[in-house]
Amino acid sequence: MNSIAQRALDRARGIPASEVIAPVQAGMALPEIVITGPINRVMQFEGQRFAVDVVKSLGSSISNPLVIASTIRNLTATATASPSSYASGIKLVTDLLREAL
Repeated sequence: MNSIAQRALDRARGIPASEVIAPVQAGMALPEIVITGPINRVMQFEGQRFAVDVVKSLGSSISNPLVIASTIRNLTATATASPSSYASGIKLVTDLLREAL
């Protein structure tokens, strides 16, 4: 391991986990995903596939409600900055995640 990576790892080990991982605040309002105009089914499928890949990457941590809430927040932020068709695919997955909470 190179010296820069080793120093970063040593520094990270010295910081408590509560400082590294920001707590998810349940009271924070999420922006609403607004879908306007006609839906392009290909882009909707691509957005859905992206969101499913993000959820799959969580692995066994998907059982933690804080991880689910954080994932919903991140996916919602991505959807609000995306075209409507892509955002509608992401919204399908976030709605399922909200039901799981």
